[in-house]
Formats: sequence, structure tokens, C-alpha cells
Amino acid sequence: MKTHYTIVDGYNVIGQSAELKRIAEESLEEARKTLLLTLVNYNARQQTELICVFDAYMTGSNEAREYFHGINVIYSKKDETADAVIERLVYELYDKHITRIMVITSDLSEQHTIFGAGALRLSSREFLLELEEDKELLERDLEEMKHDKPRMRIAIDDETKNRLEQLRRGHK
Repeated sequence: MKTHYTIVDGYNVIGQSAELKRIAEESLEEARKTLLLTLVNYNARQQTELICVFDAYMTGSNEAREYFHGINVIYSKKDETADAVIERLVYELYDKHITRIMVITSDLSEQHTIFGAGALRLSSREFLLELEEDKELLERDLEEMKHDKPRMRIAIDDETKNRLEQLRRGHK
């Protein structure tokens, strides 16, 4: 059983991000996919059980679940909000002695409910800032790896390098 969970209110985060909101104006599906890809990268560094919940309140369907590159994605069922799904998940997953649950939402009523159930809360805006910092750290790490990459696969001392160079040139 996992002990660290991050539950993201997907549309709440999209609504708080200027970039995702712009994408959603053209294609809500594209905005969801962009958010999920960002969450995949975030989760690779955080190593929690990440669940992203989307509101399917008006679709007239049953709750749908999918697994997207290590993230559990849940679409709420007809007549159920994403908030209701998040609350249910917090109650199902929480064990005060071993579980840490972080819920990403800016919904005020949701915040009060999840606090009462023992979960922690991070606002969508704070989370977006954290994602941006995480992206910058990753880019910096990749840049450092590129510059620090050794030309040889194994480390050898100068004397051995010189001897190998002499052998390469045909000198004994």
C-alpha cells in the first residue's frame, strides 16, 4: 500500500494556468493531455501515487478511469463532481498513522472538507509555481549533465592515457 498520495483537481489547475486555459479555449482534450504530461514529469521526481481527477459532471456517463504513464486519471460519473470524487478518495485512502495525502485545488469548500479528513492542501497556483520551479531544475540538471559528460566512459590516469596513445600511434 502506498503511503504518499497527490490528488490533483485537473480542471481547477487548468483554470489557474494562463497557458493551459489558452489551450483549453481551442481544445479541452489538448489542455488535459498537456496537464497530464506535465504531471508525468513532476511525478517522476516526486515518486508519489498521483491521481488526477476531472469533472465529467454533465457527460451522462459512469465514472471512468485510465492509467496514463504512471498516473491514475479519474473522470467523475454523471451527477458527481470532481470535488466529490476527491473527497471520497481522501476518506478511502487516509490512515492517520501512515498516509500523507496532498490535494491540489483552489476550491475553498473543498479545502475545508479535505482538511477535516486529514489531507493537506496546496493551491493550484502554488502547485503551478512548483511545477515551473521543477521544470527549471530539470533543465538545469540536464544542462549540467551535458557539460559534465566525460569524453571517455572510464576514468584513467594520465600515465595510462599516454601509454594508450603511444600504443595507438604504433609506438611500443
